[in-house]
Amino acid sequence: MWDAHGSGDDVRDVREVPQEGARTPLTAEEELRSRSVFATEIGAQLARQGWAVFPAHTPEERIRLFAVARIIERRLGCRVEAVPEDICSMRFTVASAGAAYEVGPAAGAPGQLEY
Repeated sequence: MWDAHGSGDDVRDVREVPQEGARTPLTAEEELRSRSVFATEIGAQLARQGWAVFPAHTPEERIRLFAVARIIERRLGCRVEAVPEDICSMRFTVASAGAAYEVGPAAGAPGQLEY
């Protein structure tokens, strides 16, 4: 990553910024807090319009959002589906009453993201 200091296009003001190591995993408390905040945000959007899209760029984020869907289900009292919309986001929808219950996409299902 590069960082430019000063004004203008003077290349002498450009230096390489040292990158930190790999992402630091969340503590158990931080994980619970983030899931709660995500559930509140996504749940409010679901309650308003019946669907929501939320960013999920890594396998860890997608796993977290599957757990968030379960939290929202308990809060709203209805079934919530969380499925990958594309490689960068998850789509949450309030499921119809007769739909079968699944925690996430079945292994090998069409459109399933490879980790």
